[in-house]
Amino acid sequence: MSTIREIARRTKLSVGTVSLVLNGRGDEMRISKKTQQRVLEVAQGLGYLPNISARRLRQPDLRNLPSIATFWPSDLAPELLGRFFTGAQNPILEQECEFEMTIQPYKRGNVDKIKEMCDRGIYHGAIITGVSAEEQRWLENNKFSVPAVLFNRESSVYSCVYVDTYETGRKVAELFANRGHRKVGVIAPEHLVNARNNHRFRGFVESCARYGLELEDRHIQVAPMSMEGGNSAARRIVEGGGERPTAIFFPIGIMAVGALPVFHQAAIRIPEDLEIVTYGDHEAERYSVPPLTTVKLPVEEMAAACIRLVMGLIQDPCANPKSVVFETPFIFRESCGGFVREL
Repeated sequence: MSTIREIARRTKLSVGTVSLVLNGRGDEMRISKKTQQRVLEVAQGLGYLPNISARRLRQPDLRNLPSIATFWPSDLAPELLGRFFTGAQNPILEQECEFEMTIQPYKRGNVDKIKEMCDRGIYHGAIITGVSAEEQRWLENNKFSVPAVLFNRESSVYSCVYVDTYETGRKVAELFANRGHRKVGVIAPEHLVNARNNHRFRGFVESCARYGLELEDRHIQVAPMSMEGGNSAARRIVEGGGERPTAIFFPIGIMAVGALPVFHQAAIRIPEDLEIVTYGDHEAERYSVPPLTTVKLPVEEMAAACIRLVMGLIQDPCANPKSVVFETPFIFRESCGGFVREL
């Protein structure tokens, strides 16, 4: 990587002059436009990258701005990311606080790297999303040196913002039973089904047994967490033979959107022949044909709560962990009706 000294040598200018130009102070210091242009062209040709950390130290208004890292697993539903940052910016737009946010992708099994990055002192606080139960246990046994908040995970060690995911699965099973279904199915990504301690999946499966619903292994379909994955999983159910389920739960809503064409091509009418309930309430679920009934995950509100918690901890690092719990209401649309009787 090139340096200011190399640019100075190429342009035959002093290091100070080059530094002033690269820091945007050329006009202020009355350096000619021609000289400024020459410096910028040489810098671009050499692939020069400014030292942002050093530049921040010279600017008091940036030096005191809290820097928050949001750690986002590479396999977490990508549509959630936009919703998360829509909510995270609300405290700024409402003039509650100012901060810088960095998104840091990470791979499953590498939560120790998250701690290493935070321990370097480059962030004032962290929001951690999508950790598994095993990863959460590791984090709780290896506390961060900076304030940290867990997104959609319940913890007694860290501050956290979450929903009752077991209750989400339970009430979907209750709805199916209430509406008179007997055979049901679930289409979900591998990490939900294989992680038997995943509360959302477990809440649905265990509650199916509780409410007398038949959930056969062949009607528990695993697929990649995408519309294509939902499409292929739905095709396996449709082409699998035997009596089909009359209601299917999609713990990842976008997979249901991908499944709809399969049911349409097989002349399976929704909701007359098959009722569908999703989890999340992504925009695509509202405008699909038919629009999908969902259990709403209030991502935007939860993200704003994460920001407020971590900012509070930055201001008072000794504060005790706090928990903020959100409700997950049903939003009834055309793919499945509401409760019709008391169980």
